[in-house]
Formats: sequence, structure tokens, C-alpha cells
Amino acid sequence: MKETDKQILKHLRRNARDSITNISRRTGIPTSTVFLKIRDHENSIIKKHTSLIDYSKLGYNYWQKTVLKLAECYNEEFEQYLLEHQNVNSAYQINSGYDYLIETVHKNIKEYTDFIRKLETKFKIEEKKEFQIINDLKRESFLTKNLEDFRSE
Repeated sequence: MKETDKQILKHLRRNARDSITNISRRTGIPTSTVFLKIRDHENSIIKKHTSLIDYSKLGYNYWQKTVLKLAECYNEEFEQYLLEHQNVNSAYQINSGYDYLIETVHKNIKEYTDFIRKLETKFKIEEKKEFQIINDLKRESFLTKNLEDFRSE
């Protein structure tokens, strides 16, 4: 990966809403190059531009990560359910004895309990471990600081 690409991606990781002009000014890369690089990366490296939200300010005070082991390790219907459920923020297929890691956001513990009970009723879950997020110490900061964070080729 070229140095210009690394610089642009670092700036986007810090603030995806930063203007092309500001990125150009801070990196010394021409605005036309910044625009073209971002457009090219949107079709490959960049999956989406998003905002990090403080859920509690929206009334969602219960943030949970749960690992699940299903009776059958791959379940397309289960995955579709997760993809469509409004409280599922992130979902991952994992290993190490479990099948899925899900991150969910709820207004309160009762709403989470209702969600997990419905999940257990609808799908055969053999095992689960639940982890309530108490405090968000660090989130989405990989590749935001130094260009050395990128592996050299």
C-alpha cells in the first residue's frame, strides 16, 4: 500500500466526515488525488462510513455482548434473524467452542432478557455467556494514530 493511501485512510479512520479539502491540507496530497483514492477504496477497503453513537444518550442503557453455541454450528435462519433484528448492533461467526458473538443494545435489562428468551425459544442454543458492557474505554481506534500501524510491504 502506498504512503498516500495510508495517510488518507488514517485520516478517515479518525473522522470519516472530514472534508477532502481538510485531508488534502493536512497530508499535502492534492484534493483530486484524495477524492480518487477515497472513491477507489470505497469499492474495496472501506466497507462503510459510520458514526460512533453514545447509546445511553438515546435512552439505550443496556449494552451487551453474548457468545452463543448452537446445536448446529451454522444456521442460516439464525444468521438472518440476527441481521434483521433492530437491537443487534454487530454479529460475528467465531470459533473456540462457540459459534457466534453478538453485540446488542437495549433500553434496559428487561428488554435484553426478552430478546434472549425469544432467541432461545426460536433457536436451539446449547450454551451462552453474557457480558454486560459497563464502560466504553476504547472503540474503533485501530489505525488512527501512526502510519507505522500499517504493516510495511
